Amino acid sequence: MDLTDRWNAMDWQASEFSYAKADLLAELKRQSKSDITRLLNSYRRSYGLMLVFTVVTPLFGLLKPNDPAYLLSIGLIWAYCLILTGFLQVKFARFRLPDLSMQTPDAIRASLALVQSINRFEANFVALFAPFVFLGSLLGILIYKGRTVSDLVHNPVALTIIIGSTILIALFSGRLQKFSTNRQCAALIRKLETNLQALEQA
Repeated sequence: MDLTDRWNAMDWQASEFSYAKADLLAELKRQSKSDITRLLNSYRRSYGLMLVFTVVTPLFGLLKPNDPAYLLSIGLIWAYCLILTGFLQVKFARFRLPDLSMQTPDAIRASLALVQSINRFEANFVALFAPFVFLGSLLGILIYKGRTVSDLVHNPVALTIIIGSTILIALFSGRLQKFSTNRQCAALIRKLETNLQALEQA
């Protein structure tokens, strides 16, 4: 049986459970501290990866430095990386984690508030920016392969595919927001929410 299920099943009015309650409370805090550390480390790794993309992306512009359309597509991707990196940098710089041992419920609340605000921003930003990044990247690849903007404009099939794909990306990117958080982080968030509720009822 899960720790939180055992916690909720206890009859706290009976004195013989007092020692068990203290043990369960200590274990609940210990697990919560471990889960908070894992959750925050996962988001910090994502921030580090986005920082790497921010540094590396402009280098692709060196492949065709005299091609404005290609550079535009690279610029769109770089803008996406820059905005997300800047947002994450501000969030982590302002974040102050309460003492995990003495203020476990406060630490859970602060951690959940941080990751949920990051998730909301990333989901909304992806839904807004994905069509522009997709279109810019697609045009950049086609031009890099030897096509010109004039060729694409005067090709009804290619133009239909490009416009149709961009519209589909715009329509479905908003519906995919719930998948923006990986399963491990989503499971940790649900577990911490349950643990917080149990600690507040103690």
